[in-house]
Amino acid sequence: MKKLSISLFLVLIAVSERIWFDLGPNVELVMTASVIATLLLGRKWGIGVALLSLIISDMVIGNSGIFVFTWSAFGLIAWGSNWLKNKGWQWGGAYGFCGALFFYLYTNFGVWLIGGLYPHTFSGLMRSYWMGLPFLKIHAVSSVLFLSGTLGLLNLVNLRFRVSRWKSGAVPQL
Repeated sequence: MKKLSISLFLVLIAVSERIWFDLGPNVELVMTASVIATLLLGRKWGIGVALLSLIISDMVIGNSGIFVFTWSAFGLIAWGSNWLKNKGWQWGGAYGFCGALFFYLYTNFGVWLIGGLYPHTFSGLMRSYWMGLPFLKIHAVSSVLFLSGTLGLLNLVNLRFRVSRWKSGAVPQL
């Protein structure tokens, strides 16, 4: 029940930001919520938080065929965040940057492949990446700030209240 409550809280945060409290284009909390869920609860929960957040919010704001790439990108980012368990919270910003870069490369490839906006040539693929650069910058900066800030806050809470039995510098586990 504890895992479900934490997961639903993280989904609520991610969905609320996407639907009601939009912080701007390509500024989102889905990555942060799913990474935190993975670190606290495990990979399956992190992927579930990412997918449920996207399903609920996309039912309201809409999506296109590119959802296959966006949903799987966030799922893969959540799955890969297990890497942070061994590295420590200090690597949250680096993971946020790498996650945003992966999202950019993967989803812009999807736009080129199925979106119909660019010719199916190498030049068209490069044009897709070039046109997406402004979105990458915003997404990368916000992901670095949100993920490193949230992991730092979790570390402080753990140090102050001894919430879990993890060493300082590691990522908290329930």
